[in-house]
Amino acid sequence: MKKWMIPTLLAALLLLSGCGGASEKSAYTAEDVTTLLDSGAFTGDMEQVESTVAVSLFGLDADTVEEITCYMATNSSVSADEVAVFVLTDEDAAAAAESACQAHVESRIESSAQYCPDQVPKLEDAVISRLGNTVLLAVGETEALNTAIESLT
Repeated sequence: MKKWMIPTLLAALLLLSGCGGASEKSAYTAEDVTTLLDSGAFTGDMEQVESTVAVSLFGLDADTVEEITCYMATNSSVSADEVAVFVLTDEDAAAAAESACQAHVESRIESSAQYCPDQVPKLEDAVISRLGNTVLLAVGETEALNTAIESLT
């Protein structure tokens, strides 16, 4: 009876250790921005936005921002593409940044309706996602962007 017990317990232990699956992503990072930029989800040239400019552009409280990685289309009158990861001091600050991103996108929808209406669908499909104390904002080609974001997790 003891001969089968040890191999059975080892097999059960191996099976249980495999059930954990991949760990859930707990935060967005600057590397995620690089991955998204390389995904082909953005048309045209993108340029990095200085952190202080991004804080002002999004209306964030600078004291709650630890790090920002932000890229926007070089010619925003032709393309609404942008991608940013905000690392904040805590989850409350992240919630505020998430709201600021939503307000930013809504404002861009209003202005784009007159100047570049073909970009409005991209803005309407913007991805704004919060994980812990981080926020991701991405506006690009919807299908490619969604596929690239799925690959981050």
